[in-house]
Amino acid sequence: MIKIIQTQFKDMPSSLIAELGSYRYSVFTRGEGWSIPQRLYTPGQEYDRFDRSDVHWLIAWHPEHGICGCARLMAWREPPAQALQGVSHTLVAGKTLELSRFSAQLSVSQELPMQLLWHALQIAEIDGNTALITAATPMLEQMFDAHQVVWSPLTPGLLQSEETLFAVQIPVMQSALASRYRGARRFTPAEVLPSLGVMTHWRTHGR
Repeated sequence: MIKIIQTQFKDMPSSLIAELGSYRYSVFTRGEGWSIPQRLYTPGQEYDRFDRSDVHWLIAWHPEHGICGCARLMAWREPPAQALQGVSHTLVAGKTLELSRFSAQLSVSQELPMQLLWHALQIAEIDGNTALITAATPMLEQMFDAHQVVWSPLTPGLLQSEETLFAVQIPVMQSALASRYRGARRFTPAEVLPSLGVMTHWRTHGR
């Protein structure tokens, strides 16, 4: 059974930080070809300048596969006007969080992307936000539509951490997701991870 861990970078045991970095490297660097800033380079791990201590993380954990998904939540700040010069700017309404490093292993669970999204929306709403902004891919947009997620496209260049990707806005009120996942709880690392040693298994499954 997959459990969704909610934690902040400052509260993660070092073993979990290392495992998350390895998972991110497998997905985003080796899988997607994203580069790593030289000053943050750690062999086999992926980090960036937005990995601050107060950033919230959702980490999907399966007892057999280990980490099988993740999502990072941080405050969104509108880019300066000069960064959007010559672009027809789509306004973002209300207080907003950015959802980045969003990954879910469909081979482990087809439901996992929507589970992670639901928990991200719950965290955003609890903190008084009206919406999430996240990177869009055609596959993710198709998944949103298939699960009746309400979303709208935004102007390119609005994301902080994934600037080259297009952005979409997702309101926190999502009735279709609520009907499926309302009441699902989140866990602390100590409730899920064995002795906080974070035993890894996902590498052995070709990820």
